[in-house]
Amino acid sequence: MFINGMSLRLQLYLLIVCLSVFSFGAALYNNVSNMRNYLNEQLASHAQGAAHSLGLSISPYMDEEGLVTAETMTNVIFDSGYYQQITFTDLDGKILFKRENPVGNLVVPQWFINWFTLHPPLMTSEVSDGWRIAGQLQVQSHAGTSYKSLWDHAVSNLVSTLFQFVIALLCAYFILKAVLTPLNSIKKQAESVIHKRFEINPIKPFTTELHTVVNAINSMIENIQRSFYEQTKFAEALSHDVYIDSHTGLPNRRALLKKFESIQTEYEQHGNHFYLGLLSMTSLKQVNDNEGYGSGDDYILSGAQLFSKKINNLQGTTLYRISGSEFAFLSLLTEDEAKVVDKQITSYIMIESSSRFSNGFAKHTLTRVNHQESFAEVVKRLDNQLICNQYADNATGLVSSQTTYKNHSREEWVSILTEFTQYFKNEINHCNSKNFSIKCIPLDKIFDLMLQPVIDNNQSILYVESFVRFKVKGEVLSTLDVFAMAERLGVLQELEQAVVCFIFYKLQHIEHTRVAINISNRALHNPMFTDWLFDLYQKLHKTLPPLLYEFNESGAMLSLESTEHFIDRAKKLNIEIAIERFGSTLSSFCYIRNLNIDFIKIEPSYVRDIAQSDTRFFVQTVIQICHGIGIKVIAPQVETAIIGEHFSLINIDGLQGNGLYAVQNFSSIIPINATRTWISALQLNYFTHSPNSEAE
Repeated sequence: MFINGMSLRLQLYLLIVCLSVFSFGAALYNNVSNMRNYLNEQLASHAQGAAHSLGLSISPYMDEEGLVTAETMTNVIFDSGYYQQITFTDLDGKILFKRENPVGNLVVPQWFINWFTLHPPLMTSEVSDGWRIAGQLQVQSHAGTSYKSLWDHAVSNLVSTLFQFVIALLCAYFILKAVLTPLNSIKKQAESVIHKRFEINPIKPFTTELHTVVNAINSMIENIQRSFYEQTKFAEALSHDVYIDSHTGLPNRRALLKKFESIQTEYEQHGNHFYLGLLSMTSLKQVNDNEGYGSGDDYILSGAQLFSKKINNLQGTTLYRISGSEFAFLSLLTEDEAKVVDKQITSYIMIESSSRFSNGFAKHTLTRVNHQESFAEVVKRLDNQLICNQYADNATGLVSSQTTYKNHSREEWVSILTEFTQYFKNEINHCNSKNFSIKCIPLDKIFDLMLQPVIDNNQSILYVESFVRFKVKGEVLSTLDVFAMAERLGVLQELEQAVVCFIFYKLQHIEHTRVAINISNRALHNPMFTDWLFDLYQKLHKTLPPLLYEFNESGAMLSLESTEHFIDRAKKLNIEIAIERFGSTLSSFCYIRNLNIDFIKIEPSYVRDIAQSDTRFFVQTVIQICHGIGIKVIAPQVETAIIGEHFSLINIDGLQGNGLYAVQNFSSIIPINATRTWISALQLNYFTHSPNSEAE
């Protein structure tokens, strides 16, 4: 009941109530006990007086004939009902006459009589016949009336005591409420700090100690806020100077190179292909010569505004300025999407073209990047195509890549995605937790679970990230292509649910080690999916290891309100949160101040460029910002030991990458035919260790 302890408010209330109950209860008991002692004395006095009075009255009648008169006189007194017994004995102890009153039923509760028993004493008086002692008279008062008096006194005293008790509690309540209300605001402020929300407490408590605590916490938070804003502003300015083109406000060539290398590295995890596009403002020289360099700058700026407005609307697509007259864009596109983008860019250029631009408003070209193809090779191919397009006046810019990838028709994709989702809808979606593992076994034929550890500075597992690969008849499919086609065919939610079920099913073989699950941008803000996700976790949490949910920075910023709601629900279930690709949007970092997250993964492009002093300084500033608000920082895609050495010098919290431990198939760690009772905690020796990471 009190897992997290008992609040100070409740403890004080309990203390006051216990002390009040004890004090008033003891006072009531003592009062009734004193009354009982008084009544015992009264009974003794009453009996003694009656004994003396009756003894004197019957003393003239001590002869044998007079005893009848004495007995009659005793009967008169005894019949009044105030006496328990009256006994007259001679000198030899022989009872001459005796009257005794049965106890009978009293109007007082028996439990009260048992607690406060009256003991009327037996009082004696010697009866004389002249100078001779004729006998002894014994009188005992009856306790019935005294019990009634004691009971009435107790009830009256209880009522008054209860009234005082209630008044005292009300006074204590209002006093404690006045004292503890500021304490409650201090508690909320402390909880908000734990949740990475640094808010000033406006309440100024009257209590000196609480006033000091509030001032101290407010001062600390003000310092944190000042430091956070100063460092954030500095980091943003540094990022802007290094990675942003000053004229157009677009990311520059250096940012493009880092992003290009980062996406290529991820091919090993997701098998995603991507496209690189080139846009050339072909009439820049003519505009400069005919209208001046100011018009040329405006011409470039108009092209930047046009293309950034159109291209940046595509999910995961960014426009870069790489030289004076050239722009480039990088995007994770499917083949069909690339064709649509090519047509859209062609139409934009045609709309803007006029007689003012002798060589056309712009020319463009677009190609899919082959795995392990260098940036220079791709740009060379695009440059050649741009020259050909300009010479031939060709508006189409899509260039085929040098390597042929297997493409699937729409009918094939329908068949593939039906296989991926239909079984989930028919068999898994409505099964109970007992049959969940058995129902999920067929998913092993179409999904593979891949794992990669995130390690800390002590070479211990911080957590393990999980990835899902899709396979059909031995062919590994691009994750991007699968999700893009699922969205187009309207089965994206079912696919994501099937993937989560598969991951939960596999993770039931793991204990203790925290495992990360990636949440897509769409799923993060889909109430139906998130409700289903948390409901499923609550059903299965006893069989699952500790979890961590990861999602991209771009996804978090789509709606900070729904992101915060998702995080709050996860935290209530003890699920940790990590944001990936932190810094990829080159926007303000201030949003993380109000998110209760545990980890951030910095944008992989910064990791590959960490040898550069300005990048290293920028990353170190980000680490200081995050550490200042209690967030741990992880460097992903560490491909060499040298990169790891750079990060070890700047207090990074975690490292991840093939340069340390490669991605491992779950089935090579835990056999695919393992029984439900086979459970293990993940160890680093389960993963392939890079031979180039000895320095780590």
